[in-house]
Amino acid sequence: MNINIKEKLAGKGAYIALALLLAAILTFTVIAIVSTVNKRNDDVQQPDQLPGENNQEEEKNDDKTDGENNGENNGDNNEAGTGGENTDDEVNTEPEETVYVVPCEGYVNKDYSEDMLVFSQTMNDHRIHLGIDISGNVGDKVMAFSKGVVEKIYSDAFMGKTIVINHGNGLKSYYMNLADTIPDGIKEGVTVEAGTVIGAIGETAISESADSPHLHFEVRLSDKKVDPKNYVTLPSSAETDTEYEG
Repeated sequence: MNINIKEKLAGKGAYIALALLLAAILTFTVIAIVSTVNKRNDDVQQPDQLPGENNQEEEKNDDKTDGENNGENNGDNNEAGTGGENTDDEVNTEPEETVYVVPCEGYVNKDYSEDMLVFSQTMNDHRIHLGIDISGNVGDKVMAFSKGVVEKIYSDAFMGKTIVINHGNGLKSYYMNLADTIPDGIKEGVTVEAGTVIGAIGETAISESADSPHLHFEVRLSDKKVDPKNYVTLPSSAETDTEYEG
């Protein structure tokens, strides 16, 4: 009886030992699996940004850069194209029409004479006369015969008070035997228009003092004296002395 009990207990002990062994193996297996999974999770790096976020930022930056460049280019184009705008307001580059007027009212009592001698009452001889004498009264106004710049105002030893106007392109006009008093505002460097009063007839020309009051008027082109009547038309009462030819 006792032997059977011992045998039965020995048989159950084997089953229990086997069960414990299987339980230990299962436990170790589970632990190993869990450890492996945790290790893999730790090895996986979490991305700082979601996929596509970098591309969106780059596209935004590209769009911004393109917009700024376009703005700069448009600004440059606008500045560069400013000269082409308002074509209707462009300055007219056509030359102004030159206007000539008689420098004073009167008639020519001594004509221009380059090749023929005329008699000088003051000097009591015959000589050439490279200007015209326009008759008038002392104090009669004298005007610029064309637009120009007052180049000189001086007193000539023989021809008296003199004003020189430079009209450009080598053309100059000389107003001699003027009164000593010059109108306010008429000075060297001033621009005058055709018809601007620049002085008055005087009696300051010693070399023509025996003649009646007049304006001695000369025109020079490239420093050569030319006939003023090439530019203005004046009545004449003078008869050129043709007794001597120069």
